[in-house]
Order: sequence, then C-alpha cells, then structure tokens
Amino acid sequence: MKYGHFSNDGKEYIITEPNTPRPWGNYLTNEKYCAVISQTAGGYSFFKDSKTERMLYWIGQNLHQGRPGRYVFIQDEESKKAFSASWEPIRAKYDDFECRVGFGYQIIKTKANGVEAETTYFVPTDEPCEIWKVKIKNTSKKVKKLNIFGYLEWFIGSADYMTFYNIAILWNRVHFDKKASAIFAKKTAFYEEFNIKNNPYVLFFSSSEKIAGWDCHKENFLGRGNTCQYPEGVYNGKCTQSICDGEEPVAVLQNKISLKPGEEKEIIFILGQTVGQKDAERIIERFKNKKEVEKAYEQVKLYWAGLTAPVKVETPDKDFDNIMNNWIKYQLYMCNMWSRSPSFYHEGQGGRGLRDSCQDSESIASINSEYAKAKMLKVASLTRRDGTIAPGWSDTYGPYANRPFKDHPTWLTPSIAAYVRETGDKDVLLQAVPWLKDRWREGGTKMDIDWKGGAVEDGEGTLFDHLLAQLNFTYSDVSVHGLPRVGEADWNDALDMAGRKQIGESVWLAIALVRSLKDLAELAVIIGKDDIKKDLLEKARVMTKRINESGWDGAWYLAGYNDDMVPFGSSKNKEGKMFLNSQSWAVLADLVPQDRLPVMLSSIEKNLSGPHGMALLAPAYTVFDPGLGRIAMFSQGTKENAAVFCHAQTFMIAAYAKLGMGNTAYREMCKIMPNKQKDIELYKAEPYAYAEYLIGPDHPYAYGEGAYTWLTGTAGWTFMVATEWILGARREFEGLRIDPCIPSKWKKCKITRPFRGAVYEIEIENPKGVEHGVLSVEVDGTRIQGNLIKPYHDGKTHKVKVLMG
Repeated sequence: MKYGHFSNDGKEYIITEPNTPRPWGNYLTNEKYCAVISQTAGGYSFFKDSKTERMLYWIGQNLHQGRPGRYVFIQDEESKKAFSASWEPIRAKYDDFECRVGFGYQIIKTKANGVEAETTYFVPTDEPCEIWKVKIKNTSKKVKKLNIFGYLEWFIGSADYMTFYNIAILWNRVHFDKKASAIFAKKTAFYEEFNIKNNPYVLFFSSSEKIAGWDCHKENFLGRGNTCQYPEGVYNGKCTQSICDGEEPVAVLQNKISLKPGEEKEIIFILGQTVGQKDAERIIERFKNKKEVEKAYEQVKLYWAGLTAPVKVETPDKDFDNIMNNWIKYQLYMCNMWSRSPSFYHEGQGGRGLRDSCQDSESIASINSEYAKAKMLKVASLTRRDGTIAPGWSDTYGPYANRPFKDHPTWLTPSIAAYVRETGDKDVLLQAVPWLKDRWREGGTKMDIDWKGGAVEDGEGTLFDHLLAQLNFTYSDVSVHGLPRVGEADWNDALDMAGRKQIGESVWLAIALVRSLKDLAELAVIIGKDDIKKDLLEKARVMTKRINESGWDGAWYLAGYNDDMVPFGSSKNKEGKMFLNSQSWAVLADLVPQDRLPVMLSSIEKNLSGPHGMALLAPAYTVFDPGLGRIAMFSQGTKENAAVFCHAQTFMIAAYAKLGMGNTAYREMCKIMPNKQKDIELYKAEPYAYAEYLIGPDHPYAYGEGAYTWLTGTAGWTFMVATEWILGARREFEGLRIDPCIPSKWKKCKITRPFRGAVYEIEIENPKGVEHGVLSVEVDGTRIQGNLIKPYHDGKTHKVKVLMG
C-alpha cells in the first residue's frame, strides 16, 4: 500500500509516508487518561472525559489536518535548520520517516539534517499521564549541538468553552516551577451553566533533563501571527521564559544536548493531569527515572497483548485473520472505553452513550466477560421505574439529563442475554440494581419544572425487573398502528423530527422490540418465571402481527410513519424509499413470513447493494423533509442520508449468515474491511480501523470514502458476526453452538475461543464447498449428538472437529 503496511506479525501498522489522506489515528489510554494521536503526533489528550477535562487544544475544523498536537522540535545551533521529530508541524524535508502504530503505543521516527529522532508515545497503565520517550542520534560525521523543544498547546477544561473561547482563556494560569522543573497549568475555576465551582485539577508538563528554557505564552514562543508550523522560538534556538496569565497558553520545555558522530541520547517528556500539584510532582519524579519509563512501557505492551489475546481465527483469508485476531479487538476496547466521542472526526463531547455501550459490552463478552458485566450493570442503573432510560452518562457529571430516546429500552436485554449465554451466570438477573430518578416524567415526554439538581437513586430492583420495565414501556408506548412511537429517533439518530408530536411510529423499533421480548422470555425461564415468559411471548406475537400488517410495504418493510402518518422507507416516497435496518432486523427477529423473504432479499440486492457495500437507505434525500429531520440535511451519501453505514451493514451480514448465505455474508463483509480497501486515495481512512461509514453511491464524487473511524458499533458487530455467525462458534444458554456459515471456497478454517471455563480449538472442514450445514462434530475424538457442545468447565483445551456438508 502506498502509505504503509502491516508488520509481519500483523500487530503494528507501519506508516512510511507522513502525509496520509487523513490523519491516521491511534488511542493511548488506561481508561482514565487518553491521548488521541495521529501518525504525525497530532491530536489531543484528556482526563476521564473528553468534554469536561480536555487538556490539549483541539477543534473540529482540524479533522483533516491533525494539528495541533504533541510535538518535539529539533534545531541545529550551527546551521539554524530545524525539523519536527514527527514531521508535522514544520513539515521540513526529511530523509526517512516511519510511524509504527501499535496497541497502546505509537513510535514515530524521522531522519533529517543529519539527525535521527525516534519518539515513543504511551500512557502508563497506572497513572493519569502520557510519556514521550525521545531518542536523538547524530547520524552525521561531525559534532551536533542541538536545541530540543517539547511543545503542546493547552486547552484546559470543558469543550463548551470553545463557544466563548475569548472569555474562557481569561481563567488560564500557567507558569514554570523551578523547584519541580515543570510547567503547571490550570483554570481558576469550573464554569458550567452559570454554576461556578472550584477547580481541583492541575495539568503538568516536565522533562527528564536539565531545563535550558521554557515558555507558557503562545505568542511569545511562536511569534506574532505565527502557527506551530513556523515556531519562531525554534528557529531562534531559545525560549523567552514567559508565563501565561489570562491568554492563550502553551507548554514549551527546552533542552540542550551535544552529540558526537553516532552518539545517541534520550529525553523523557511527561504530560498529565492530577488532583493537586503534589501528585503531579510524584509522577514527574517517578518518570524522570528512565528505568521506570522502560518498565512502564513494557507493562503497557503486556497489558494490551493480554487483552487482545482471547479468540483466534485461521482462514484462507489472511486479511480477515489479521483484522479479527488483532485490530478489531483493540478497536472494540476503544469503543468500550470511550464510546463515540473522542476522535479526529467526532466532536469530543464526552460521556458514554447508552445504545452504544449496550452493543459494545455485548460484543466484548467473549473476550472479557467481567468487563462486559460491569458496563451492563452500569447501563441498567440508568433505568427509571417507568422503564425509560437516561441516554448515557459521564464519569465526571453523571447521567445525561436530556430527553430519553424511544429505542433505548430495547438494547440492554439482548446484551444481558448475550452475557448469560456466554458465562452461564444466571444469578446476575437477580442482582440488585438502583433505579434512577430525575426531572423526566410521563415516559420522558415532560419535565418536572420543580426538580432541583441532577439524577438520584430511587431504591433498588433486580436486573430482571429493570429489563422487564424497559420492554413493557416500549410495548405500551405505541401510536396509531399499535407500533412503538419513534419520538426523536430510533437507532437512526437523524430521524429526530419524525415523532416530536408523539404520534410517529418506528417499524424498525417494533422489530427490535420483538427480538428483545423473545430474549427476555428465555431469561425468564432460566430464573423460573414461566408466567412472565408466556406474557412476553404473547406480546412478541401481537407485535409481530402488527408489523406484518402495518409495516409491510409490498416488497420490503417500512422504516416507520412520521407525525403526519406519512410512511417513510416506502415505495410511495420519492426519496428514502427503502431502509436497510428494517429488513436485516426482521430476519434477526425471526418474523419474516417465508413467502415474503425472497422478495425482500431481492429488493435489498436491487436497491441497496453496491460495490462498496449496502446503502443505509435509497435513494438519498436531496430535499429537506421537516417531517423526518436532519437525516435530510446531510449531503446525499453521508452519515444517515444513504451512506454505506458499516454498522448497519453488519446487521445485514448477520442476517445473511442466519439464513445460511455464506457467500453473500462474506462478500458484504469484505466490502467494508479497512485492510481490503484497494484504492486508498479514495478510501482515505486508516487501513487498520473500521469506519462508521463509507460515503454512499448518491454522493456526486466521493462514493467509497471512509469516514468517522475507530469509535463505531461496526467494530463490535463485526467481531460478533465473524466469530459467532461466519465461523459459527455461537454462545447459547445450553452451551456452545457450532454452526459455521462460510464462503463455499473456504475448505478449511479454525477458531479458538474460551467458553465457560474451558478453551475450544474448533477446526472446520468443508470438503464439498458448502456455505452452511454441519454433518458432524467431534470433541476430543468423540462424536457428539447434534452441534451443541455442553460446557466442560474444566480449565482444559478441547479439540473440536467439525465436518460441513
């Protein structure tokens, strides 16, 4: 590939050309502290929440350039020439460049002006900081006297301050502390919705070497009117020893070194945020010790190697193997840790969304069930007694206060069902979970104007009680056709005007409800609630009948009805005639009558499928429709307006696999795999992280361009589809179902995965080249009846042989 390649073991992506079509990112994090970093060290850092505790300056306009960032400048005292150790931002001519994107670390190497600089960036597993480990080597034949500048631009505080940036900078206090040999920065107080609070946090930047100079004032170091692309202080070879009080701040630390030919020296820069200066000074002292830095770096590599180790696949497709064995699991952790907020594309508004967290935790259950359980219980605690749910939460300010979304009550049940299928832990259903109480009343349609403060606990109920309340709410919250109200969005957030009057309905949500009702019925049986099971299945039957009567358009399922009872996703519409999700979920919910299935599948192929994947809807909206909302505001082919929405693509891939259509499932899987994008100048995004979407076929010129990478439900669903549906090692309540659905050209493949206290090495043979169907299963040489492996719980590795035919 033009810009780089995977390492031999697939665990690093090696970028060899710095000027990639878009910033190609990575995440360095321990789930408390996070650094979003590009191949040229651009990006920003934050503590706990990318909205409320943003440390470094970042604005959305920079999504295509990746600046500013965390930079190391190198200036030759004799020639006055300077370059950036990460190429950006000076962009000087270089002799060699390499960026190694790894799990939990980033190594950037640049050679220019007879100097080689290698910077390793990482976040220790146990401290709220990041380390820049800089090695500088003289590759010339004469002594080099060099000025080394560590540089960053502070933001300090809430991303909301960007809307009144000119005022917010007046609260900045940044200075150099000679005793600690560090720059300390803070805002005098927190400002939020006219509420001013004490600010306990201190941000810090330090170096392991003797400080020759420093700057805290942006203009003093960069020069009047300059940007970091031409930093005056670097070319002058000196800092001005400035402080910053009520203006735009930076942190610059200058070190001076002298290198003989072939000599190498190392400098450590430490950046972080703590409560109070004392803890900051402790961290600085710890990591000035280079042995401590090496120890912490090795621990990071071991940590991520352990997290990404469970579940391995071997197939004839090595691209498939690499993305599933390595990168998808790493990306899945990033989604679980940071939801959908901090990236080069997203706005960085912080927190964790409920719908996203349910799917992310479900997806990670097979490789880290305890982590999944903790997140699911957190989600459950956002439930009100009426079954509505707060839309998400932040670690810094608690549950979201905005209006509940109508689809949210349907997401947790499938996630809990997946967790119980994975672990056999039925006791979790009876675990006590707090109820939430806040200002929202009447099913989330009205606010209590007398409510003061944020959310509080409202007693406890079992987890099962919470799930039951959620689904009962959605079942009862119906409109004209007896289908659930769409409110201000279902899964599709951009349908935000379809149901503002509480009349519009979502066919997709009705389908999702049926799937969840069936899952909860199975959970009810496990804990002996047979009467509730019967009620749930009856509700599923009733809702299925309504869907098939009022939600079928003749050749596919509608998406819904707006407040004026005008259908959308209908052949009657001029635009947005067909939506993908209603079709895929109808299969996943087992509610499509057999006589309708062929025509529905044919309609998908005819109307939605294309060389870059299936469009979320077709045709795209070109005229704003106030009866639907911002879905019709987006440029055609972008976001929810008919992009190839990869998350939705994986729903349909799961449906194809469920139907035994292995060739089609694999074909559609390959279309969105980042490491199978042949035209990288078109695709533009990282070849090692899934995109939220590819621009759709109705766009005038960018069809196939990847966008909004890393933080997307695509990661989790891709992993589940690949391991549970394509390779077919699928969790069920009674055991591990072996039911592969593979491309007919795969004659052999293998998956190794843990399951309930044992490990199963599952070798699949397909001599007749079928797509689906198991003839026999052997465990440790003994043939079993059927294709369900009962759990062994013995801590051993079991050899499983599967014969398809």
